Amino acid sequence: MKEYKEYLKEAGNVHLAYYLEAADSLDIKYSVLIPSLLALFEYKNKHWYIINTVTPLTSSPSTTICKRKHLTNLILKRYGLPVPYQENIGSVIDAIKFFNKHKDIVIKPTQQLGGHGVSILPQTEDQVIQAYENAFKESHSSGSNKVIAEEFFHGENYRFLVVGQKVIGVVRRKAAHVIGNSKNTIRELVQAENDLRKEKLLMPILIDNEVNLKLTRSNLDLDSIPAEGEEIILRYNCNLTTGGTTEECMPEVHDYYKQIAIKAISSVGSEFGGVDIIAENISKPSKVAINEINYNPGLRLHYKVNKGNIVKVAIPIMEYIRDKYIN
Repeated sequence: MKEYKEYLKEAGNVHLAYYLEAADSLDIKYSVLIPSLLALFEYKNKHWYIINTVTPLTSSPSTTICKRKHLTNLILKRYGLPVPYQENIGSVIDAIKFFNKHKDIVIKPTQQLGGHGVSILPQTEDQVIQAYENAFKESHSSGSNKVIAEEFFHGENYRFLVVGQKVIGVVRRKAAHVIGNSKNTIRELVQAENDLRKEKLLMPILIDNEVNLKLTRSNLDLDSIPAEGEEIILRYNCNLTTGGTTEECMPEVHDYYKQIAIKAISSVGSEFGGVDIIAENISKPSKVAINEINYNPGLRLHYKVNKGNIVKVAIPIMEYIRDKYIN
């Protein structure tokens, strides 16, 4: 077996590289047809393609449903699954009305990638206006519904990776954060953390308006010096692309949540996906909400964990595709 760096160089894409590595371990032949984009996989007399992160396990309707957050919310609610209350927001006035009614809210594009355009817990009407304008600008939707608002659900954030009728990986997702040492400023701690993230081929923690607002709410700024061992959360968004981290936590997870994740993937008409779940207590049934479903989930969350064991999730995914095509 080659090292991952060799697969990465060959694939030209961090996600596709995991599938190449898995193919080698399963004696599945592969060819990278277009670096960074397209690979062909062959087993016996069958073949299939993976484009970036998109596998043949996701249908076109399920892809559209998962891309459009309001459709995901609608379908999951129809099947009795727990989701936050949500509304399409057509104007700044609508956004302000929603904020005044619900207070703790999230404003985000109906279609987006990597958490771009998402504003969590705006505190004033001016911040709501800015959040709406940001979401509108970042929305990938070509229709009239470009922005949605939903109630903010308090709890910890988890990604469940589902293939077929099985959960193959669960990670706890933590927002970008630093740990104080009574010596360095938050700015310096962020720089040190970014040096470590660069070694792991992860995107850096960006110091932006969201970070400044989050620190202000905690009566801090970038020049504050946190105490030894003090954890400073820098944003609410948990995406790896904005500096988040992950912890593998499958042993903690109660079957109640696994069944919710499996039903969610089935409800949107797919065989594979990443289900983002917010729960108060993952070890026993508690208040829970499905935040969204990723039809083409990146696999780095399960390979680049800060705590817990690395779970090579590409292997069971490729096994499922292989068996589906040869049976």
